[in-house]
Amino acid sequence: MGDADLKQRREKLKTYYKTNGSENMTDKELLEAVLTMSLCKNDGKEVADNLMSEYGSIKNMFFLSPNQLLKTDKVDENTAVYLSLMRHIKAKSELDKNESIKTFTDTDRIIEFAKNMLFAQAEERVILVTLDEDKRLINADYISQGNANSASVMPSDVSRRIIDEKPRYAFVAHNHLTDTCVASFSDINFTVNLSNWLGQFGIALIDHIIVSKNTAVSMAKDEEYSFIFN
Repeated sequence: MGDADLKQRREKLKTYYKTNGSENMTDKELLEAVLTMSLCKNDGKEVADNLMSEYGSIKNMFFLSPNQLLKTDKVDENTAVYLSLMRHIKAKSELDKNESIKTFTDTDRIIEFAKNMLFAQAEERVILVTLDEDKRLINADYISQGNANSASVMPSDVSRRIIDEKPRYAFVAHNHLTDTCVASFSDINFTVNLSNWLGQFGIALIDHIIVSKNTAVSMAKDEEYSFIFN
């Protein structure tokens, strides 16, 4: 595509977007528009075609690192980094929603907070949220980062938090890089051990939220696992 053709294509996209917005655009059309507006020398159509053929939706692409995106034909380093940065911008906007969440007296609020922290993560991560006697937020942070299949939590990391923050309650959450929120054996074992360990310090573990690409579940609300929680 020549410079004149690309300029014309960009002008057409700008006019359409300013007039109609993106509500009626398919994932493929939206991705093509974003790439065409951002790439210096190429129309984004071929790149968008290849990405959609490979991953099916923009949502699925949100969970990929630049190195994973580079495996797609016609995706160069600039495009891969650009799309990854878009994911981080969206993740940051979701995280900012937690600024208004200060108390955790119901499960819906706990799930919302966990989903905002774990949105579109490219790796499995574990968060620990500590609360005071009124279940008000003390601190929330990522305490572990793993690969695509696992995440480990170092006891020393949790110990430092407990000593510094002196919480009365806590909950944890982690993400699955799949469409399922089914607790694995490792998830269950980790939750039992953490609940028992925190209990020795008079801290009640009130939930473990598992977040997938599409949804999130509370282990405390599952009859099979409710015995674990205080």
